[in-house]
Amino acid sequence: MFKKLSNSQSNGDVTLIASECQITGSIIINGNARIDGKVEGSVQVTGDLIIGNSAYLKADIEANTVSIAGEVHGNIKTADLLELNSTARLFGDICTRQFKVEQGAQFTGLSQLFEETTPPLIVHENSKEPRSARETKRVSTRA
Repeated sequence: MFKKLSNSQSNGDVTLIASECQITGSIIINGNARIDGKVEGSVQVTGDLIIGNSAYLKADIEANTVSIAGEVHGNIKTADLLELNSTARLFGDICTRQFKVEQGAQFTGLSQLFEETTPPLIVHENSKEPRSARETKRVSTRA
């Protein structure tokens, strides 16, 4: 599902929540994880999270990347990529840098895509026009 794993994976281990598992509460995982069972609460993963076909989550999720093949009811925030496979069912709001949706996936909610941070604007005293910090630096080195 993912072409590469994030740098937060330190030793190649993946935390697995099997399809027979049912968890209620907050889950915090350092590294990568795969959930095939049922979770109600919240999920925080420092690496990549795969939500399998048999998974059912009623939880807010934070992770570097998230790939969903099962059903999720909750809000999702990713630092990089959110991927909905063809069998995914997502009911909740998302905030991500990249959003990939395969044909057949279901998504009900609001989406917010964010980009890399932009340099702050600086207003010069002799000019009312704002310029980015990068442009200001370039102008000041030429003068």
